[in-house]
Amino acid sequence: MEGVPSNLQKNVEDYLNGIDEESLQNLSRHHLDKLIKQALNPYGYYQPSFSLQTLSDGSSALVIEKGEPVRLKVVDISINGEGKEDPDFVLALSEAQLRLNDVLNHERYDHLKNRLRSLSLSKGYFDAQFEKARLEVIPSQLSAHAILHFNTGPRYRFGETVIKGSQIRRDRVDNLRSFEVGNYFNAQLLNEYQVQLSEAGWFNHLAVKADIDHANQDLELPIEVDVAPRSKNVVQVGGGYSSDVGVKGSLRWAQPWYNDKGHSFDSEVSLSQPEQLVNLGYKIPNHDVLTDYYGIQFGVNHVDYLDTKRFTSDLTFEKHWKLDQDWQTTAYVKYLYEDYTQASDAATMQLLLPGISFSYLEQKPDSQEILHRHMLSLEYSDPNLMSDSRVLRLMGESVLSWTITPKQKFHLRVNVGANFTDDLSDIPSSLRFFVGGDGSLRGYDYESISPSDKNGELTGALYMANMGLEYQYNVFNDYWLGAFFDVGDAFDKQPELHRGTGLSLIWDTKFVPIKLDFAYGLDAKEGDEFRVHFSLGTQF
Repeated sequence: MEGVPSNLQKNVEDYLNGIDEESLQNLSRHHLDKLIKQALNPYGYYQPSFSLQTLSDGSSALVIEKGEPVRLKVVDISINGEGKEDPDFVLALSEAQLRLNDVLNHERYDHLKNRLRSLSLSKGYFDAQFEKARLEVIPSQLSAHAILHFNTGPRYRFGETVIKGSQIRRDRVDNLRSFEVGNYFNAQLLNEYQVQLSEAGWFNHLAVKADIDHANQDLELPIEVDVAPRSKNVVQVGGGYSSDVGVKGSLRWAQPWYNDKGHSFDSEVSLSQPEQLVNLGYKIPNHDVLTDYYGIQFGVNHVDYLDTKRFTSDLTFEKHWKLDQDWQTTAYVKYLYEDYTQASDAATMQLLLPGISFSYLEQKPDSQEILHRHMLSLEYSDPNLMSDSRVLRLMGESVLSWTITPKQKFHLRVNVGANFTDDLSDIPSSLRFFVGGDGSLRGYDYESISPSDKNGELTGALYMANMGLEYQYNVFNDYWLGAFFDVGDAFDKQPELHRGTGLSLIWDTKFVPIKLDFAYGLDAKEGDEFRVHFSLGTQF
């Protein structure tokens, strides 16, 4: 096929799809002319010509001359009604690309019509209509007239919200709503309300809709919310395997709504060979149910792994609130009791740790965007505040995930930590740093890297830093192949960097990704360089 620009050629190919070379030779000239015009007319070419030529190898070439284009000689587009000055309608007209003497493009005309219809529905102009909508084409004069007169009519407003079936107090449910009676209707705000209700976790089923048929004389639409309570008790049994901790089992009991105020309770028991833990949590929502709330956490943890033996219990009181659009803040006071043996260091300690943390999570629907997550925390203990030692502890984490193309991904992970204190013995084992294993430093055993004492036993470290880079490529359907490089150390004075590299195999199932990392520790002990890390779950 020759003579047709690449941007038009695909449309011609679509119309001629299924016609082989023999059929092309036998197709009537009239029918072929009709197909070519149907393919080129939407782009303003109404007088194409064509010829069939036989090439030296005996194959056929379809040569098309697209001819002179039809141009817009009249552009009469206007918006009337209450939405005439609405910025979204003004923007739609400015981006329409329908200007005098432009080559006619039917798609642009249809796109503008559809965009005006969509805007009117999403912004509450429910009486909107086209008073005139014509696209007149005069091929003999190579001219076209684009005429659109759109009347938005009045804009409707949010009315009273009617909630049916809720077991949660009305004021709690209303706090999830970002609009008030009398505000202009906006479908996005209505959708956000439904999402907020879903994320609260109180309801098993919900539907939110505007009742257009029963608007009052002030054009206020009743908002109907139909919900069904979620089960008050939810029990989940889980299990799995990772190369870090081996076989792991868990039992979770939660009450998504403990009472009509929307309080919730969560508990979990998790068991593996090196670690056993019990966690209890109680959440008390404040004005903004999802981001502004109080929490009480209690945990018991037992670890017996390598050179670490410890029993830990902690009680934490938290206050969560949204700092801005993306950052979530948590202020807390944690009481920590720990009885531990770390290498030759054995002690019982208790610390009162007031702290604050900031977390950021950005997720965008466009797969080409970079997703990133960040966390920063600071906590402090002091002998004057019912603690056995003085410690200032800083922790930071950043994760970046970038979909370069639909078949290529790039991941970056950075973790840092620091304990500022007079001596390592002032810090209980659970606050010391270790690196190694999946999610930390691949090619090395789980938490096997830290300074050692004279007996070669791990003591834990004051500081920690590690970074991981990974490139992934989609080789087939849900299967990805990755290449990674990790580097890091847990140290007291100067870091001695440990490096790990290797290949990953990822099966991105519909339920949970399964990942195998074939890792080589570049600085591992001789004979212990190669490890396979197995993990389940999302990477971001």
